[in-house]
Amino acid sequence: MIKPATRLLHPTTWPVAAKLACLLLLASLLPMSLGAAYTLRGSLASIEATEQRNLQQLASSLAGRIDQLISDSQHFLIYLSVHEAVTRLIDDPSPANREVVAAEMGKLANANKDVELLMVLDHEGTTLVASKPQFFGQVFRYRDYFQQAFRGSMYISDIEVGALTRQPGVFFSAPVPGADGKTAGVAVLKLRGEAITRILEAAHSDFRYAFMVNRDGIIVSHPDFRLQYRSLMPLPESVEQRIVAGRQFMLDKIDSLGMTELARAMVPADQPGNVVYRSPASGELEIAGYAPLHHGWIIGVNEPESVFAQPLRRLSANVLAAVAVLAIVCILLALLLARLVLRPIHSLADAAEAMRQGDYAKARAESYWQDEVGALAHAFNDMVRGVKERERERDIFGRVVSPEVREKLLTGEVKLGGESLKVTVLFSDIREFSTISEQMSAEQVVSFLNEYLTEMAEAVKPWGGYINNFIGDAIVVIFGAPIAAPGREWAAVAAALDMRDRLAQLNAARAARGEQKLESGIGISTGSVVAGQVGSMDRFLYTVIGDAVNVAARLEALTKELKQDILVNGATYQGIANRPEVRVAGMGSHQLKGRREATDVYAISRAD
Repeated sequence: MIKPATRLLHPTTWPVAAKLACLLLLASLLPMSLGAAYTLRGSLASIEATEQRNLQQLASSLAGRIDQLISDSQHFLIYLSVHEAVTRLIDDPSPANREVVAAEMGKLANANKDVELLMVLDHEGTTLVASKPQFFGQVFRYRDYFQQAFRGSMYISDIEVGALTRQPGVFFSAPVPGADGKTAGVAVLKLRGEAITRILEAAHSDFRYAFMVNRDGIIVSHPDFRLQYRSLMPLPESVEQRIVAGRQFMLDKIDSLGMTELARAMVPADQPGNVVYRSPASGELEIAGYAPLHHGWIIGVNEPESVFAQPLRRLSANVLAAVAVLAIVCILLALLLARLVLRPIHSLADAAEAMRQGDYAKARAESYWQDEVGALAHAFNDMVRGVKERERERDIFGRVVSPEVREKLLTGEVKLGGESLKVTVLFSDIREFSTISEQMSAEQVVSFLNEYLTEMAEAVKPWGGYINNFIGDAIVVIFGAPIAAPGREWAAVAAALDMRDRLAQLNAARAARGEQKLESGIGISTGSVVAGQVGSMDRFLYTVIGDAVNVAARLEALTKELKQDILVNGATYQGIANRPEVRVAGMGSHQLKGRREATDVYAISRAD
């Protein structure tokens, strides 16, 4: 027995309200502060990850545009290399032929301002004609673009600085066939480096810029010209000697920027990605998204991490201070409200436990107050009723997909299993559907089918037909199941006639849109079937099985051969023989596929 004098020293004897207030007082400030810090840290990481993805996507977009520029330039050069005037010049380099090709080059150069130079070289690498006069007569037999193209292959260079123009660009070359079909010359195109620079400038802002490096790790395009033609990390001696000896950038030495982290991520990349690295120049963290081109360059989009991180860090300090103040206010309010809140919460907790155990009879929360807690109790009770009802529905509908039998299943009128019924089956199909759909995209086929099937379903609905299945463009409709109905034969025929009317209206609308006319056939068969829930123990489907279904499908297939829209069997004819609304024509007996006995077939049309 705890003495009254020492009760305050034993928290187990405190009232729940006092315990709650004390726990909030001791535990709220630290967890809330840590939670806020964790949230802000997570937000920073999330924003950083989002920014990295954005930069990566931007780099991919720029890479795609430059790849397209490269592809367009290749096609442009191929057009020139196989041009009749060019092949004639290769075979006969006369002044007259030069003038013709020069005129054609002028047109092409004027049509594409990104082209800096066009040349045609003979089999010795001598320039026969060029879009710039200073290149006429120059010999380029030792240049890579001549040697590779003359061997019969297309060629694309790295970014190179022209020996005569001193301007950066990309050289393309293509073989020019002679009269015998063998390579007799080479066509050369130089793409201005400015064309690539303009694309990269689309990503520039006050804090962000785009650049491009080659597979040697050399920056070949950068908004800061001081960094252009410098390597991200020191080059192997053999690589630097090759670049300097080839006069690729007209430099005697390739300086390194010391960006090893960036180089290791970008240079070998074969997929888009991103990297966080510390810039040797600023000493700050920077992030870069990158994406490789098909040609081999890599596009990078760069920005300092501080652009998005610094404002969030300032905000974090303000939020932590606000959290501390809010925690104190919450504790004071808890002392005042704890006693009032606990009673209905206890009831709610007991009801929740009963619900967890599946005892819905006891899962009821008492509403003591007409406030938010009382509203919560009412909402909880409504939720329990809803969950209880959904549990019942789930047990039933988890195995049933037929909307027509839903109400009867709920009332217990339809049992699982099968029964023998006499029904009328309607089978409709679009003629030449495969031919029509081949001319459409997947989206157009789905839209076209939805429009057609909606019209057909609306035609069936007034006559009580149960749409058993959609099979591509085909419709299977049952009359007389699951709900038995007199006059099923007439209902099926009337629905078929309405389907024909709706198809005519649909064709009128399609004709107004300039679309192809649709034709369909309809087969109707009356006979005995087994109807019921068919499937596995986990999934049931209400359907019908029997010869009547097969006969309806065979009759529909026969409509095209007999050039009729609607065909019915003898049993269906007997059910509509005296209907004045229809005209019936006997088509004789036909041997349907899959049946031993011949079937009497009748054609149906609407009476005038």
